[in-house]
Amino acid sequence: KEKPRSALQCRDSYEPCVNEGVCVTYHNGTGYCKCPEGFLGEYCQHRDPCERNRCQNGGTCVAQAMLGKATCRCALGFTGDDCQYSTTHPCFVSHPCLNGGTCHMHSRDDYECTCQVGFTGKLCQWTDACLSHPCANGSTCTTVANQFSCKCLTGFTGQKCEIDVNECDIPGQCQHGGTCLNLPGSYQCQCPQGFTGKHCDSPYVPCAPSPCVNGGTCRQTGDFTFECNCLPGKESKASSTELEFREGAREHSRSL
Repeated sequence: KEKPRSALQCRDSYEPCVNEGVCVTYHNGTGYCKCPEGFLGEYCQHRDPCERNRCQNGGTCVAQAMLGKATCRCALGFTGDDCQYSTTHPCFVSHPCLNGGTCHMHSRDDYECTCQVGFTGKLCQWTDACLSHPCANGSTCTTVANQFSCKCLTGFTGQKCEIDVNECDIPGQCQHGGTCLNLPGSYQCQCPQGFTGKHCDSPYVPCAPSPCVNGGTCRQTGDFTFECNCLPGKESKASSTELEFREGAREHSRSL
């Protein structure tokens, strides 16, 4: 005797109907789940998405039983996922977004344009002037109408932030006779013997803070000199801060 084909949707206790669905079988062994109101799907496993009809303006809710999802079939003159927009909306009537921009409806009359690359503005009417990256030295570019504006980082100026600010033009930038060295976007003070700090405004104490690295111990040997007592296996070497101080002191001595 030929074995009956498996049921399409329900088969005894192996593939039962859920949510109080009833398995209705045919003589050939096939069957289906008869679902109670509010449920659908092969095994009545989905809530009916149209139970709470979200379709507006006379739209009809259409359930996709296999997926448990729903779409709205809108009445004439309306559109949108929930049929919430009238086809007399500016997005449909006047097509306000230019240069290939996409119109997104927010309310009955309000909308927003998403512009294609290279265009900007409420209606995508302006060419994006920032696309060519006109702002230099890490500055931020902002489109204003069809022009650009650059917000410069500290130390730069100019329409495109291309000009380095010479901080050494500021009187008294380096104190106690220090020499000012202008750098791109910044500056450096070469301090005379006995002073340190960004503006040469702090008295130099050889071991405060310690210039010794890798756990070495600093010992002051004079007013402006020191030595490093290193851990085993490490070579005696001053930190970069101390080397910069020494170089600055030599430069100062040569200028006297």
